[in-house]
Amino acid sequence: MSESNYKNSLLQITLPTLTSFNEYHRELIESAVNCSSESLTIHVSCQKIEIYRNYPVEYWTEFHDLLNFLYLSGTKVSYDNLKHFLEIDIIFEKWNGYNIELVKEKNFDVFFGSKAEQSRLQEFNDNRKKASLSDVHILIFDTKTSPKNIMYDQNFEDRKKFNENPKKLYQTAIVGGTFDHLHAGHKILLTMTAWISGEKMICGVTDDCMLKTKKFKEFLEPINIRITKVLKFLNAIHQGLLYEVVPIYDIYGPTISEPSIQALVVSKETMSGSGLINEERQKRGFETLNIFVIEVISSSNPSLKEDLKDHKLSSTYLRELCKNSKSK
Repeated sequence: MSESNYKNSLLQITLPTLTSFNEYHRELIESAVNCSSESLTIHVSCQKIEIYRNYPVEYWTEFHDLLNFLYLSGTKVSYDNLKHFLEIDIIFEKWNGYNIELVKEKNFDVFFGSKAEQSRLQEFNDNRKKASLSDVHILIFDTKTSPKNIMYDQNFEDRKKFNENPKKLYQTAIVGGTFDHLHAGHKILLTMTAWISGEKMICGVTDDCMLKTKKFKEFLEPINIRITKVLKFLNAIHQGLLYEVVPIYDIYGPTISEPSIQALVVSKETMSGSGLINEERQKRGFETLNIFVIEVISSSNPSLKEDLKDHKLSSTYLRELCKNSKSK
């Protein structure tokens, strides 16, 4: 199999902290995207992920920025290479709740990594052998950038001591959207909602009846397909939650029928609706929701937003591509 035609690949990246990413990791992602044709799983090992998880609100920005960096780096390269439908997933080891190398459904063709990851990739194959699974080809990438000079979270211990009683995970958090042709922006939104959820996460998926005026609506994925894809993704990133993925028929969804919901995650574009939701909850005698806003831009590398301006990271653009492809 040629290096540019691996269907299902895994890239292993190890980070000491949530903020220790740099150009070296972008190079690895670029190489992995160039060698992948259908799906790329970026498997992130971060030693302190379980500790960060105990401080989800305090480390919201760091986790958000890391996701943006990883997803948008991969998306930029895939779009530059006209691989608009390359499936890129970011999976965090330990937080996900399972061993990624043993998932048969992934059907990996190759394990990617730098020289520093070679022993880890071999460990994946050793684990597969113990599980009576076949070896996966290992491909090592060279990089121009050194993995040194990374940004360490030097204030971690001080912040940990300062937050003796940190804000715990929200028992139930909710997010909503159309989630058509699930792309990087959707995946960041879903992952950040799971990040602050303690027991249950609700995801409202806009029903077909509300999407009649959408552009290129004939290429919208049906509601059942969108729900299935969202649920599959959520179970891939974190298996420790109860997920409730339901169709919604207005902007409120379960937010005005379930008083136990504590937090709402919205995109910057849909932030105005959060005020209406809290007004309706107050009318019903429910506690107002804590609002968390997602913006698809990394504060540590704002140039990513400029890079992606011409890439139209949206479901509408992907539906247009489907239309153009069908008309050829």
